[in-house]
Amino acid sequence: MPQRFDSINFSEDITADPEYNASLSSDRYTCPDFMKMEWEKIWTKCWIFAGLESDLKETGDFFIYDVGRESIIITRNENNNISAFYNACQHRGNKILTLDLGWVKQVTCPYHGWTYGLDGELKKVPDEDLFSGGVSCKESSLKPVHAESWAGMVFINMSPNPAPLKTFLGEIMNQLDPYHFENMELVKHQSVTLGANWKTVRDNFLEQYHVDFIHPQHASFVDCCDAQNYLWPFGHTHTCVESPVMNPRYPMPDEPPEYMAQYLKGLEINSDDYIGKVPDIRAAIQKQKRKIGKKLGFDYSELTDEQISDVFQYDIFPNLFMTIHAERVWFYGPRPHPSDPNKCIFTKFSLMIPESKIRDKDKGLELLPGSYEYQYSSSRVEHEVFTREDVVEGRNSLTATIDQDIHYLNDMQAGMHSRGFNKAVLSNDEGRLQHFHNWVDNWMSEDSLWSKVSAGK
Repeated sequence: MPQRFDSINFSEDITADPEYNASLSSDRYTCPDFMKMEWEKIWTKCWIFAGLESDLKETGDFFIYDVGRESIIITRNENNNISAFYNACQHRGNKILTLDLGWVKQVTCPYHGWTYGLDGELKKVPDEDLFSGGVSCKESSLKPVHAESWAGMVFINMSPNPAPLKTFLGEIMNQLDPYHFENMELVKHQSVTLGANWKTVRDNFLEQYHVDFIHPQHASFVDCCDAQNYLWPFGHTHTCVESPVMNPRYPMPDEPPEYMAQYLKGLEINSDDYIGKVPDIRAAIQKQKRKIGKKLGFDYSELTDEQISDVFQYDIFPNLFMTIHAERVWFYGPRPHPSDPNKCIFTKFSLMIPESKIRDKDKGLELLPGSYEYQYSSSRVEHEVFTREDVVEGRNSLTATIDQDIHYLNDMQAGMHSRGFNKAVLSNDEGRLQHFHNWVDNWMSEDSLWSKVSAGK
């Protein structure tokens, strides 16, 4: 049976149908000219996930978001609001801040000492009398970038007058609010350089056709082949995968597989009670989690039974993936290289509910298997930066599943350059992938829906 796909509109005017049918020819992954068009039409127009609001707790906290050729400073300003501006001094263009994140009293260029407030306003020019006619603070303040936060995430938009983030995400916000990502804690922050176009990486996470072949471990805890998929406006999608269940393409075991047995143990359920009853485990876990959650102080009341057990993935255009459990979320995705269409940077933030609410080692309780793989810290976790070779050779890991994906992505990109390959041929189960590319073409058109919405048409 093919997977199911449903389209969901935000409104009568903001529909899921982009009215384009993209051809996935190799040049859209390899051509520098196509990359330049994407930069002008997508990356500088879209709302883009930049980082976590938890890195902006106090006035003066900042982090840097680098995307393509741009570097953006995002700060908590004196009015307790979030400000964003280009990381380029208005004197001669010097990059002002070079650390990933930190705290500053004010934003000062190290080259000539021009000083700006936390809102980007120019405050001080050393030896200002040397400039004929002086320097206009208004004209020479740092150039602003739009910034909005939601659910603990900070998004930026480089276009002059974009429609609000709420318009961009629509009903997706309401669907995800019950998870309360803003209450989760960062337990891993990782970035890896890849020899692949950002869309090559994006495509990998937009389909489950490959799961049976490179992720064999999934057979014993998720049913990807019967996933329910939803197609949203602007290129967003999401998919729902039942868990913990057996892949129906494989024989049903008599005893609970290791993953399920571990899951049951952490919830005070005897796995022997489910010998010959493996299909009943999902429903049992949905019910028992609510009971164990009360013991640990975690409230599941806002979540449906499906949200308690199943895996939900939301894919926010152009490059944010959210793999969501009730107790954990991954925010991850690729950013384009500044100049090479055959390279990108893949970043992953792993967040979990507070440690005391997800597990109690002394009592043997654990709401989600694998939570002990993550170490909580009283200080901000280190941003781990490494290469694909580090992953392939086992020095670093983004989890076994993503490691398996990364193993293949460079080869996929290399094949795009072959004279023996012209364009992709997609199956019915790759509908999210086609939807994404249809919207790439819509965004790059002269009459894109987003430009109409931003212009108030």
